Amino acid sequence: MENITPQQNVDVAPQQNNAFQIIENAMRRELKDEKMVQSGMAGLASMVKSPKNKLVNLGKTVFLVMVKNPGEVEVHTFSEESPQGLANNFVKLTQYLKNIGVKKARTYSDDARFKKIAEMTGLPIEIKQSTGMIGKEMRPVYEYSMEF
Repeated sequence: MENITPQQNVDVAPQQNNAFQIIENAMRRELKDEKMVQSGMAGLASMVKSPKNKLVNLGKTVFLVMVKNPGEVEVHTFSEESPQGLANNFVKLTQYLKNIGVKKARTYSDDARFKKIAEMTGLPIEIKQSTGMIGKEMRPVYEYSMEF
């Protein structure tokens, strides 16, 4: 008799990925150090206990939205989406933020690919480039901001 293995569900229902699994997978890809991943996950779990910090899950993307001032938020992104999927989720996020009264949103990245994704959204995003210490080296850092 032939040995039949169960079929794997790959991308059948992306919403079944819970927010913390998406975040953990994204951290593993970025950090490549299990101790840093676990430390980051513990820090995130602590952060989301505050009413000023919310996780917004859109498809295979989770946004950590942190209120910095009334009407102003900082956003951090964890995703398993294609660039186009991520751009679409950013557009959905801006609609959500507008609906809850946010007037200004900002995010940061040292990954130049996010500049292309920001352009793909078609949103009026202001991009500033500077340099910052990432690990033990100075690297380009991008700030993305948008006013509603």
